[in-house]
Amino acid sequence: MARARFLVVAPHEPDQCLDAVEATINQGPGFQEAYEWGCLVGNHTGYVSVRADGAEEAVNDYVPPFLRAAAKAYRLTQIRARDLRDLRDAETERRR
Repeated sequence: MARARFLVVAPHEPDQCLDAVEATINQGPGFQEAYEWGCLVGNHTGYVSVRADGAEEAVNDYVPPFLRAAAKAYRLTQIRARDLRDLRDAETERRR
């Protein structure tokens, strides 16, 4: 099975910003470039898009331990134009 893509969202308190960024960077090469942060606009959250076998793996492998309890991983799916008709048909059936 191919690994799925997940958006990992790791919120933290305003007074944890520097520790959150530092702990993330210290996880290893590539983490600094992979993460995006909302802290400078008041959204105290780190965001990273990763490939993983499941949501738990995404959080455990990409979020520092002290942020994991509040972190969530959302599976992402591309929806192409050719898929849209099938999705609309399925929605119509579901509503019947």
